[in-house]
Amino acid sequence: MSGKIGLSRWLMGWMAIALVAGGAQASVPEIVGTATSLSSTVPRMISYRNQQHSWQTSDGAIHIMINRGLLKTGASLSLYSSFDGGNTWTSMFSLGKTDGTSTSDGILTNTAGGAVLQLVYATNAATRSILYTTATYDAAAHTWTAVSPQTVFATAGVQGFQPALSADSDGNLWCAFTSEDLTSELYEIQMAYEPAGSSTWQTTGLVFGSVDNSTQHAGRTVPLPNGVGMIYQIAQTMYWAYRQSGQPITTPWVTSTLDDGLPDTDPYDTHYSVVADSSDNLYLTFSGSSHLLFQKYTSATSSWGSAIELTPTVDQSAYMQVGIAGGNVVVVANDLEFLEVFQSTDGGASFTVTYALVHKTPTLGSTLNYEYPRVEMPTYATGTLPVWQQFTVGVDAITNELLFFTVPLSN
Repeated sequence: MSGKIGLSRWLMGWMAIALVAGGAQASVPEIVGTATSLSSTVPRMISYRNQQHSWQTSDGAIHIMINRGLLKTGASLSLYSSFDGGNTWTSMFSLGKTDGTSTSDGILTNTAGGAVLQLVYATNAATRSILYTTATYDAAAHTWTAVSPQTVFATAGVQGFQPALSADSDGNLWCAFTSEDLTSELYEIQMAYEPAGSSTWQTTGLVFGSVDNSTQHAGRTVPLPNGVGMIYQIAQTMYWAYRQSGQPITTPWVTSTLDDGLPDTDPYDTHYSVVADSSDNLYLTFSGSSHLLFQKYTSATSSWGSAIELTPTVDQSAYMQVGIAGGNVVVVANDLEFLEVFQSTDGGASFTVTYALVHKTPTLGSTLNYEYPRVEMPTYATGTLPVWQQFTVGVDAITNELLFFTVPLSN
């Protein structure tokens, strides 16, 4: 996101937005975002899209992992919690050996009296390994306690980044990540594994897709009945892979092509989001030629449906999230500088645009920039849905900040 917009470009952008607002979506209710105290010096404040950075615990508290960049030197990845519906935010803990390039992914499991958050994350540019840690939440005390991390991946001369974490049906952990060999400058998607009850990660030796000199490699593991699956993208092609429980960890996963001919504009192939419901059906949303696409996997038949365009009205949609909230399948994606909320009450068979998430119009000459906003929301939520939108402030010294929205659910 650029921090400075020329006057003509600024006016053209707002003319386009006015046309959108006056078109098919004019009757959609608007929710105006509230600026939070959360800030960062880096664009990857809540990236990447295929990772999960926010959660809601059973007591209603909201939690988000952000990258603060130089505002938290040496421990840039930091967890913040709100216990009053997003009005105020409290720093809870930070992850050591992280910098402005680090990203994370996490799984939250609610427990009696609190929750457990499992996290994988990439360390700083000097080491670029993948670490795993857990943090325990005490709902009564409103505290988090993190333990010392385990090493998922650390190989001399090879960098690991963009990790994604899932547990299979037996409780084993699987971490997909992208790696770069610094000598050959080749990138590939790898997989690491930790058996249930163990504290030691193993490399599987598996490589998914092509090995080449492009950064366009990213994978997202997902739970499945009697196994584990993964969505991964390389350049313009999105793939589906899975394994059955009980197979040796070195057994190649069954792989098929989901979609090809996708836009070749995502430098890290992370502009997609996927969530599993209680029956391990999967709901996938991704960007296709600047339009918002959706695809469902039905676990009972072990099959994917066709990709559909949610609506032709969304323009330049590059950032999206999908989640399960109150039983609804919810997709939030950017439409130019704003966000739109799509909700399905029939398991993804149909969607309705229920809200437009908007910001106050900047005054002429303002240094506020909402261009191509990153979006974040919990994978699972109840009651109302918390949503964040990233924006920037400033021209030379740019600060990344977050708007916060509370979105009602459809009946």
